[in-house]
Amino acid sequence: MGFWSALLFGDPAPPPAPRRAPRQRLAPSPAESKPRVSSAGISYRLERARRKSIGLIITTDGLLIRAPNWTPLYEIDAAIVERREWIGKALARQQARRDQLAEHRDGGHMLFRGKRLKVELRAGLFDSVDLTESRCVLTTSAGEFDTAALDAELKRIAKQELPSLAQRMAADAALPLRAVTISSARTMWGSCTSDGRVRLNFRLLQLPPELMRHVVAHELAHLVEFNHSPRFWAIVAQLDANSKAHKRAIKNYSVLLEL
Repeated sequence: MGFWSALLFGDPAPPPAPRRAPRQRLAPSPAESKPRVSSAGISYRLERARRKSIGLIITTDGLLIRAPNWTPLYEIDAAIVERREWIGKALARQQARRDQLAEHRDGGHMLFRGKRLKVELRAGLFDSVDLTESRCVLTTSAGEFDTAALDAELKRIAKQELPSLAQRMAADAALPLRAVTISSARTMWGSCTSDGRVRLNFRLLQLPPELMRHVVAHELAHLVEFNHSPRFWAIVAQLDANSKAHKRAIKNYSVLLEL
């Protein structure tokens, strides 16, 4: 079961599109995966899906439209025009969140354990990343910024720290944890399977430690309650005494998942 998707953490959903009568299905065009521009001047990506209405999703890449296979482009354009004010505000908020949390360039910044670190780029003979709670220095032989190198270092640290954290918390609460693996998912902080396996996103290391532990607590609670019932939240509260506040706070960091 996945831990809140980034979509759930985003801006409030716009009013639903009016329901229309079914019609003959149109074959999806391969070109529809390419970026488009609506008549309102808003760029968007289009995905065809098995659904009954047009969905508008704000991501760090911009506006994503998910529409039924049978919906013609003029109806999609009309939906964007109708909601252009909401889209504009939502895109601005999403970009502001990203600028605040991550600006991956020389002189920019990144989050590590909830702290905002200045990113310094240096030229050198060998590629390396010096990442601590007080500094982030990226050395590259090409002299170019390498976001992948930063992610690789986060993943290396995550593999060392997150499994042991989850195992300690599970042992303290006598929860049946079988295994912990590291994830790079762009929609979930973590997930849990019915056979006792937990996956934790490497970007948890960018969160404040108390929020990272909250996500781990959430997934461990699923080991015995594969739902979001009152009993489930009671287990989360046992593992994280301030779980309600942490549940609200983590919404501000969801944009990190889409980097």
